[in-house]
Amino acid sequence: MSIKVLIVFGSSKGRTGRIAEILSDALTAKGLTTVLKNVFEARPKELLDYRYIVLGSSTYGQGDLQRDFLDFERGMDDLDLTGIKAAIFGSGNSRYAYYAEAVDILEAKVKIQGARLILPSFRQDMMMESPDGEEVLQWTQELADTIHAGSDIK
Repeated sequence: MSIKVLIVFGSSKGRTGRIAEILSDALTAKGLTTVLKNVFEARPKELLDYRYIVLGSSTYGQGDLQRDFLDFERGMDDLDLTGIKAAIFGSGNSRYAYYAEAVDILEAKVKIQGARLILPSFRQDMMMESPDGEEVLQWTQELADTIHAGSDIK
């Protein structure tokens, strides 16, 4: 039986969405089944249907989540994510004081709701790195290996 991984992302300019696509491809290559959803298509309660969840958001303004992600994040308030394993990624601009703060917001939310982070979160600097760059590929491969190693897949 294949392990299903839910990937929910919020992306206004396409960079975070591209990272989500690369991530989905890397997980699929490891034999995992991914469900990739733009956050405006997802509902917070869907997180409860998966053993592994990956959330990604770009950062805007004064360290805010991507606009479409705001309601989703608030909708997580009543969820018990105990037993769910999570990973977080996001993009931001290092010229701003709140660089990739959306990652910190999502990390805090999943921890408060009981999920366990399974590896350090990924932050991509929009000023320095490409969504198709080596940093993205390394992190997505590490995540795929971590999920694969922790699953019953042989």
